[in-house]
Parts: sequence; structure tokens; C-alpha cells
Amino acid sequence: MDRYPADYVLHNLPLLVLSGLGSGASESQSDISGRTHAFFQEGGFRIKVDVPPAQKPLAERLLQSFRAQDASEVPWHSQALVARNGRVFKIVPVGRVYTLPPRKAPPPPYSPSLSATVANGSPPPPLVLHSPLSPLTPRSPLYPDGIMSPLWITKHQSRLPCALLSFFSLCSDPHVSSLEDNKLKSEISNVRNVLLSTNYRTRVVLVLLGDGDITSSEVEDRCNNIRRATGLDGKSIYFLPHDATPNEVEEFVSSVLSYLNPLCAEYYRDLSKHARRKRNRNVVPQPTVRPGTSHPLSSQGWNVRYEFKLGVFAEFRQEMDAACRNYEAAYECLFGSEVIEAVPIWSPRFNEARLLADIIALRTIRCLLWSNQGTAAVRFWISHRDRTMDLVNRKGKGTDNYGWEAWQSAWAKVMAELLSNSEYPLLNVKNTESSGILSIFARPDKSLQPADLTTPWELIHHEGYWLDISRKCTSNRREWALQVPDEDRQSPGRSPASMVASRAHLYDTYLALEPYREVPTDGSAGYNYLEEILSTLKVAIAHFAKRGQLRKVEILELQKGLEQISAGSWTEAVATLLPLWNSTNWRRGGWWRLLQYLGWALLDCVSYVKDHALLIQLIWELSNSLFEPKPGVNYDLQLGSIFSSSEDINLSVVIDMDEAVSPLVPAFAFSTHNVFVGEPLECQLSIESRARQGLSPIQLTEARVVFEGSLKPICLVSGEVQHQENDASRARFCDVALEDSSSTAVLASKRSSTETVPSLIGVGDLIIAPGHTIIYRFRVIPREAGEISIASIALKIQDEKFTLTVSSSDSGHSTARWWEARNGIPIARPFGQESNAFNTIDVKPKPPKLQIEAPDLKPTYYTNESFNIDFDILNGEDEEVVVSVEVRMIGSVEGAAQIRWHSSETNEAVDPSSDTGSPTLPSRELGAIPSSGKTTVSLIVTGTAVAVDYEIEITARYALISEPETILTKTTTVDVTVIRPFEANYEFTPRLDADPWPNFFEAPPSDSDSASALGLRHRYVMAASICSFAAEPIVIEAILLTATKVVGGAVCSTSTGIVRKEDDTQADKDAAAISSIILPDQTQIFDFELTIQKLKLGDRHTVGLDLALEIGWRRQGTEIVNTTVLEVSKLLAPMAEPRVLLTTTDMAVDLSEMHTRQLKFTIENPSMHFLTFNISMEASEDFAFSGPKICAPSLVPISRHTITYQIFPYKRDQWVAVQLKVVDAYFGQTLKVLPGGEGVKVDKKGNLLVKV
Repeated sequence: MDRYPADYVLHNLPLLVLSGLGSGASESQSDISGRTHAFFQEGGFRIKVDVPPAQKPLAERLLQSFRAQDASEVPWHSQALVARNGRVFKIVPVGRVYTLPPRKAPPPPYSPSLSATVANGSPPPPLVLHSPLSPLTPRSPLYPDGIMSPLWITKHQSRLPCALLSFFSLCSDPHVSSLEDNKLKSEISNVRNVLLSTNYRTRVVLVLLGDGDITSSEVEDRCNNIRRATGLDGKSIYFLPHDATPNEVEEFVSSVLSYLNPLCAEYYRDLSKHARRKRNRNVVPQPTVRPGTSHPLSSQGWNVRYEFKLGVFAEFRQEMDAACRNYEAAYECLFGSEVIEAVPIWSPRFNEARLLADIIALRTIRCLLWSNQGTAAVRFWISHRDRTMDLVNRKGKGTDNYGWEAWQSAWAKVMAELLSNSEYPLLNVKNTESSGILSIFARPDKSLQPADLTTPWELIHHEGYWLDISRKCTSNRREWALQVPDEDRQSPGRSPASMVASRAHLYDTYLALEPYREVPTDGSAGYNYLEEILSTLKVAIAHFAKRGQLRKVEILELQKGLEQISAGSWTEAVATLLPLWNSTNWRRGGWWRLLQYLGWALLDCVSYVKDHALLIQLIWELSNSLFEPKPGVNYDLQLGSIFSSSEDINLSVVIDMDEAVSPLVPAFAFSTHNVFVGEPLECQLSIESRARQGLSPIQLTEARVVFEGSLKPICLVSGEVQHQENDASRARFCDVALEDSSSTAVLASKRSSTETVPSLIGVGDLIIAPGHTIIYRFRVIPREAGEISIASIALKIQDEKFTLTVSSSDSGHSTARWWEARNGIPIARPFGQESNAFNTIDVKPKPPKLQIEAPDLKPTYYTNESFNIDFDILNGEDEEVVVSVEVRMIGSVEGAAQIRWHSSETNEAVDPSSDTGSPTLPSRELGAIPSSGKTTVSLIVTGTAVAVDYEIEITARYALISEPETILTKTTTVDVTVIRPFEANYEFTPRLDADPWPNFFEAPPSDSDSASALGLRHRYVMAASICSFAAEPIVIEAILLTATKVVGGAVCSTSTGIVRKEDDTQADKDAAAISSIILPDQTQIFDFELTIQKLKLGDRHTVGLDLALEIGWRRQGTEIVNTTVLEVSKLLAPMAEPRVLLTTTDMAVDLSEMHTRQLKFTIENPSMHFLTFNISMEASEDFAFSGPKICAPSLVPISRHTITYQIFPYKRDQWVAVQLKVVDAYFGQTLKVLPGGEGVKVDKKGNLLVKV
């Protein structure tokens, strides 16, 4: 839009003038004055204030805040208006002197009508004065038939504000405040008087800035006094205190602008009413001086003028819909028969009318974009282009000239800049389906009817689309300009006047230069087409790139590079075109002709920039048969013939074959998918020449194949090899013998100087003629198992002046084939549809013949058992082997068991660094084992505290004596099941302690140890029912009951377990056994004695015991005793609670054969209280008894009392119930009678039973 006057194309905003605020006022004032016409100053209304501007920090902050609210750079779209709450202003700070434009033009300096009189002698009518910019004013540039001038918009946008904000300091000094206020009143009154004399409706707003502390009441009084004296209303005076914070300043500015927003809209609405009234009169106004022979502006021209003004005023109000209607009405009227059609082609008014048509169309498109009517905007853009084309073809110079292309370029750029300035939302939406790339075009307008179909070019596209159109038109403009004859391109000073006059109207110079300035012949600089094309391309490329249109970006980059070549900018052209050459998009798309065109252009550049590396790359790739030879270019890379002999260069160039088109295409294939370690494997490396016919054969220095896996690289070096020529085929075989580089002395001179990795080297014929294929056949032997694939293939050409390396790591550009000889002719056999068939092989381990056995492995092992596992290593190979073994134990519980080698001489540590937590033993060398020989290794497994299943994995790595580099592996896994050998149930029974209790009233012995136990003692019997879970008979050597923890201030002693027999007799008890053989699933009972004694007499704390059974056992047939520990349920012994214990003994009666039992009920009072118990014996049908039926004994603290009964049972060898009721007389607690010896028990119902 730089081709048009700036004020014509800018979006109109309400103008606010800040008078006397800050230090930047003078700069803004000079800038505005420079942009306005001289007669805006002549006859204008001068506003001058004799008070210095406010320049304190508060004033500077306020100025910055107002400038931040300036909307000159806000996007031209309705969303920006909504975001600012409708407050959009152009805010301009000025000084204390400001001149408003004159309202009326001055009368002409001399006019014959002033001295003439009419026929009756009366004076002539007075002159009618109009605006200085009116077509009715003789001094106006529009006089007499002009329609509109951009100066009119300049007047309203830059000189005539809708509001004038005048800033003054409010003095805080009470001594001079009254004087300063009077001066302030005088200045404000002068400003108002000037504005009243102009008849402009500019609103005056007074802003007072405090310079010190002033009370709010004083401020209010002084502001009211100033308002009354100056005639301002109450809302037109604002006060900002001197200590206002930045947030308060922002809020202050926002409140001022919110107040002014409706007032400014009303100001421009009044101007619209005034223009509308003039339009509705439908009368051509009377001019100040009637023109002579010129025709005044027609009625339709005045309508165009009025409609344009109404549209501009609506744009000031941001009412873009109304502005669009006015612009459309003005546009249609302008193209009417009485306006632009009536203007002759030779008149300057014709170009002015075209300019106005462009401006109205531009503003109409802006209004449509404002409301998201993109399709309508494009249609209007196309319509205006077509109507202008028709007008120029009918009345102008036609469209086959550089002037028309200049206009088309400018018109396309207008749409691009309108889209950029509006930040059109529908084109700035990221496409979620395309990784957030911006949209290329917007959908049709929602307001369009379904029947109103649109073509693709009617959809609104992004800015790059329009800039590309502008670039094409600029190129066409250059072509048309260069066709102008030389005599028409000479300057007027060098041509006869008659010839200049005859050529004056031959060319369209609207938005273009005259021919002698467009393309001069005198050597002076004409129009800079290159700069415009390159700048346009740069911006267009950026827009296309943001939307992911990479192919369009590349085409434009090519155009840019060609333009730079045409201008001789070789370095810039290489920088532009080289990324295109290195890109693979054109190669993948098969655009060979375009790629050739690009390569030729780079060849032209290389001859100037002397880039030898680039020259080698271009020659190499353009040697392919896909491209045609460029005349005058040497494509022979051999012996550095492409360089001059005087050039002293030494280059190293690397080309990635996967990203380029190569004249040599290598392919590698294995003969099979699978192979075993140590077996020979047939391989083929084929190199096909796709060079153009007629070129010299390509002689390689080296061909290298690198693998992923354990296979060494293969390096073929050039050498003289005899081969049979076969004219019937363009393919031939070349057999190569490979040798290890580390042991090869013959090939040392042919190895690459850069070779540092051991490789397999062979000599072959590396001279490949165009169209021929050489297949190199050789054998390799994989030495390690695993997957092997092709990592890269590199071809090297080494010359005196350069080294070229062409590498490929992707086999997709060549077809996987295996070459076979038929009748001496190589025939290619495809592998299959897979693009990488037989480029990857799986090297399987050589089937091992070594056997690993565990002959003595038991089906079950037990917790806490240490056991050995012997592994026999049997050599089934045909020759001697060298073996090493590794062992790993795998279990579900980490650290549940440990393993170690069975060796007294070595003590290997278990490797703790295993990621899985499985204990692993370090490798153990077994040495050489002869064929059919055997050796044995033993493991010891200990610490099996948890019953889980384990896997022991033993891996034997060995190598044959004849092939020490080939490692074979044999792995065997055995399952080791560890279970718990025993489970147990426990029963505690109290027993009466026969020893007397200590006397509470006696002092302890003087020789007693302080650590010895002196308190009460309780005895218990624990019966442990041991059940065997073993799968075989187990010998229990002994069982110990141990106390692992004693709580409560006591000591504990236990005994060894005694095996309980089913029929206990006195003889059996005397011969008690502590060992036994327990069968699978058998249960045996062991009895244990447990004694608890308090350390202190009178200690009432309960004693808690944590007990464990330690079972010593062994397998039958072995003397190794293992210990299994079982946890016993915790025993709580209340040592301070009273209890009753029952013991029985047999009594002999002489009178008869009746069996008599003596029952002794012992009542214990371990407490520190005197206790009385009510005792009663209940009668029973099973026996008769003698003894107290009821009694109430009293017990002193820490004492016992025994009550004896004799019973005469009526049964023999049976259990009878005895019911003795013992109740604490004080606490009312019934004591439960407990068995205190043999022959007494308590059943499941809690009944006390006695064996009779």
C-alpha cells in the first residue's frame, strides 16, 4: 500500500490531542506539521498557552500510559475492538502551541466581480466561501472538477481532533495557589474562546496534576471554582494526585478514555449528519468563483464525495458495516457514466479518479475483512480488477504494457497488506490435524447461501498467495518495460519537443514511472525490479513456510535464486539454491528436469564463487543418466580434470548417497537368512553404474562395507585382476579372497590411511563403465552369535587434488538381488518383496555337544538345610575343548539363599551387581576336557531360610582347540524345590511348683547375688505337636525350647523336648527319649518343661515370653545335622494374679479293694493383699468325696494354701469331672481351677477332669 498516499489507506481512528504533557510534545508537533499541507497553517486557528508543559515524573508516566493506549498499531479487525472494550483512539501529544485548520478559505486576492455592478447599479452579491479543500475553492487542488483529495483525510486524522486534553499543574503552595489558579482560568478561557470562534465541536478536557500534598476538600473547591470560571462541565475536569501509583495512573487513563469514547463517537456522528444533509439536498453548491471554460464537478461527482465522507466518518466511529455501505455506494456512483466515464484520458483527473476508485475498493475490502467476510472481500478484489481492466482497455492505454502490470502488482500487494494489518483470525487458526500448522485458506463465508457456490480462487488465501501474484506481475512489468523502444526511453532533455509531446500519452504511468525513468538508456538507475521481487519473495516464502507449503517454498526459493543469478549475485544465489539442492523432496518426487535445471544454475554460480567441493558434488550427481549433459561442462572426475592445473587444492568431500542421485549404486546381499557360528557364508557386493553413456569409466579406490554386529568390515581395494570380458552381458563376476588386515602384510600398501578398525581386505577390479555392473563374490565366517545387518556401504575415489567418499546406510534405493551364473552370464534373482531381504541375517550359536547333568539332584530340599549339587560336564565334541562355567540362582525372594563353589582352596564371592537380584557366581575355569571326557563341579547351597522354588542356571562356555575364536555356549537349568520340613502346634499347661515360696517377711540371704532371681516361680509344660512335611523319613536328633525374648523382669529356664509315647508307663518315663524318626505326614508330640521366676519378690508386672523351637534333624544315611527354627506363640504369665492348681495322687485303702484318689487344691496369693476365698465342693454322681464341703480360708500376701479332698470313684480308668468353686470374697471374682500335675486336664468346654 506504499504506492498510495498514507492517509488514504490507513484505518481512521478518533484523534485525541494531548496539550502540554511531557517532553515528547515538540517532536509530535513537528511530525504532524511536516505531514500536513501548507494551507492548513495559513488562516488556521492558533491555540497558544503561556504555561510551560508539565514535565515531572508523574507527567512522564501519564504520557507513557496514554501512548500505550494509542491504537495506531492495533489490528484492523473487530476482535481487536472488542479486546479494547471499544476504546480505540489515535493519541498525539503536542506542545503548548497548536493550530487548527481553517474552516473557510480566504477570498480570492482579486476578482473582477468585486468592482462590477449590476444593471440597476446595485452591488454584486457577496462571495460564497468554502473549505480550502473543496472543489468550489479556486485555491483548492480539486478546483474545479476534482472529487477527493487525501488532504481531506489528513485534516481530520492529523489536524482536527475530536477532543483536546489540556494538562496543567495544580499548585500546592497555599501562598501562590490563588494566583496560579487565576492564571490557569485565563489560559483555559482563551482556549475555549478560540474553539468557539472556529465553530468546531472539539471537546475540551482539563487534566490537573498535583505537585504536592493537597487535601481532597481543597481539590474539590478549587476544581469547582475553575469549572465555574471557565464554563466547563463537571465531567470535563480531572485531577491526578502527585503520589499516584502506576496502577492508579493506568486506571485514571482508562477512566478518561471511557468518558471520551461516546463523546468522540457523537462528534463524528454530527459530521456525518452534516454531510448527509448536503447529499440529500441534491444540489450542486455555488462556487466562490465560477470557472471559465472548465466544467464544474457534476452532481454524481458530489454524491461520490459525500458518500466517501460518510464512509470515512463511520470508520472514525468504528461502524464498519455502515462504512462499507457508504463505500459501496460511492464506488458504484464513481464508475457511473457522469463521473469517471466522463473524464478524458489525457486529463490528470482520470488518474485521480482511478486512485479514488482504488482507495474506495481498498476501504471496502477492509470493512469486509473487519467482519470476517473473506469470500466477499476476494470477490470485490476480483471485481475491482476486472472493472479497472475494462476501463483501461476502453479508455486508457490497454493492459499490454508495464503500467498495467505495475498496477496489478500494487493491487495484489494491497490484499496481502490488508490481511497482515487485520491479522485475519480465520487464517491464523492452527490446524490440529497438521501438527499446529496455520490454515492455507479460510472457509466460505457463513452468510453465503448454499446456492451461491464459490470457486477456489474466491476463497481468501494467506498473504503469501497474494504476494506471489504481486511478484509475477512485477516480473511481467519488467518484461514489458524492456520492450519499450530505445527512443521512447530517452530523457525529455535529449529528445525534440515535438517527439516528447507525441509520446506523452503513449504509456500508462499511473502507479508507474515514465519510460525514461522506468528503464533509462543513459545508464542511470531505473526502477529496481530486483529489489522489489526479492523483498516480495522473502515475505511470501515466510508466509508459505508458516503454513507448511514446502513445495511452494522451494519453488519460490528457486525463483529467488534465479533472480540473484540474473543480477550477478553469485554468492547470494549459491546460499539460496544450495539448500534446495541438498533437500531430498525433488528427488523423492522424481522432478528430474527441475532438479537438472537447479543443478545447471549452480554450475553457473560455481564458476564464479570457486567452490570446488560443491563442484565435485554437482558433477558426481549430474553424471547420472537421469540428467542431460550441460554443454561445455567436463564430467570426468578422474585425475582431477575438472580443475585447472594451476589450482593447488586438496579437498575431502563426503556425499550421502541416500540423499543424492548417484551414478554408482551399491547393493549387498547374504546368501541366506540364517547361519551358524563358524560356518562359511557366501556374500555379494554389486556395484551398478547408472552413469550417462559416453562418460569415462569411474575408477574407485576403495569400497567398504560396515556391519552392525560382530562381523568385521569388508574393504575392497583397487588392483589389477584378470577377468573375462563378456560382450553379451553388461554384468560380470569378480571373485575376491578376503584376508584379515591384522595378519596381512601383502596388502599393507593398499590399506586406507584412515583405517583403524580391524577389517577383512580383498583386491578387486573397481573400474566400472557406464551401464555396467560388477558383482564381487566372497566368503565370510561369523565368529559370534547374534544379528548382523548392513550398517553402511562407502565408495571412495582418491585423487591428487581431492578425496570423494560416497556412503549409503539405507538399502531402499536398490533392489535386493542375488546374482547367479547361467551359461557364464550373471542373472539377477530377486529375493522377494521385502526391500531389505537378506540384508540382515541371524547368526545362531553353533549347536553345542557339551552335556551338563545333575545326577544326584534330589526332588526336594528343606529350609535351613545346606546341601551340595554336583554337575557333570561331559564333552561330546570330537576334539578337546576348553571350558569355563558360570552359575546363577534365580528365585522369587531376593537374598533367600546363597550359593558358592565347593572348593576348600578358593573362596569366590557372589556377584552382588546383578540387576535381577539373583546371586551369581564368577566364572570358573575348568581347563581342557578331552573328547568323551568328563569333569564335575559342585555347588553348595546355604541359607535357605524361605520355602520357595529356585532355578539354578549353569552356563558352560567353551571353545574347540582348533577354533579358539569361536565361543560356544551350553546352558542347563535345574529346578530346586525348598519346603519347610516341619510344622507345629503348641499347648501350654501350668504346673504346681513343689518348692516352697519365699517368705515376704524374711530378709534375703546375705550371700545372694544381686542378679539372682528371688521372686515367685511358675512352672509350665508345653506340648509341641510336630508334623513332618518331608517326602522321606527324617531323624530328629533333639528339640530345644529357647526363650528369644523375656519381658517383665524375670528369668526363664527350659528343658529338652521329650518324645511322648501313646501308652506312658512309669518305665517309659524313666527311659525318656529325646530323638525320634518321623515319617512323612506323621505327627509326634514332644513335651517341654518351662520355668519362669521373677527377679524381685513383689514385682507385679506380667511376664511375656517369645519362644522358639530349635529342631536338630538329619536325613537318613547322613551324619550332617541341620537346624530348623520354628516360632512359638507368645506366652503371657500374670505373676501377680491369684490362681488355683489341682494335683492328684493315688491312695491305698486296706479295708476294701476300692480305688481312692487324693485331690489337692492349692490356692496361690502372689499379690500384696490379704485375700479371703469362699470355697465349695459340689457333689457328683461319679464319685464320693471326703473333705470340707464349704470353707473360707484367708491368705496373707505372697502365700499359698492347700485344701485336700479324697474321692472314691465309681469308675476305673476314666476321666471324671470335679467341680470346686473358688470365689474371691472381696472382689467377687471366680477363680478357674487349673491342672497342676499329671492326671488332670481341662476339656474343650472348660470342665476340670481327673483320671481315676
